[in-house]
Amino acid sequence: MSNNLAPLAPMPVHNNTNDPLWLALWSVYEPVITALRRIPLVVNVESGNSFAITAELTDGSHLWISSVEDLPMDPAALEGFHVKRLHDDNPNVDEVFYDSTDSGEQSEHGNNGVPLIQAITAFVTERRLAPRVVDLVSVRFQGVTAQRQPLSKLLHGPLAGNDAAIKEYGNAVRAMAEKGWTCVHAQGGTDWPLTVWELNDEVATVYLASAGQVIV
Repeated sequence: MSNNLAPLAPMPVHNNTNDPLWLALWSVYEPVITALRRIPLVVNVESGNSFAITAELTDGSHLWISSVEDLPMDPAALEGFHVKRLHDDNPNVDEVFYDSTDSGEQSEHGNNGVPLIQAITAFVTERRLAPRVVDLVSVRFQGVTAQRQPLSKLLHGPLAGNDAAIKEYGNAVRAMAEKGWTCVHAQGGTDWPLTVWELNDEVATVYLASAGQVIV
């Protein structure tokens, strides 16, 4: 349902996370919750007067994910998903955009979580209601000395995005040239550059390396 390499949004912060009922509801719907956290949305479960999944959006509104009524504690009793966007301080924000219950427009999907997550992802992406996931990139140096000893250095980073990393990569290769290194191979252009250098029987590669992702 989601990219397993994407970072998870943080857990909700409140006093109910040790409550057995809250934990039970979280556990029952964990596959849906984890997929939402990879969008990435901060997710909570309502376990008081109503049973539902909620997800925070960047404009202060939130998603309310229920079923025909509340989400049942027994997943076998689930009757599809009903999703709407609400805002605690603005009653005008009240829109249903996914309904796979028997009477809903997406009833053919029933309890299938895949189209549910796809619909939510499309909705929050189109409206820019989810936090951004930024790729982290490092500039690295990997080489071998004339005595066949390995060399490995982190030159810069991790940096947020390719643009910042490419700028530092440019500074790194200019510094190599100024120190007398000769570039013997280059590839990747300005998208994912890599160069191989030689100096006094030493060989080194300067390149950009993925360093994961961060939520901003």
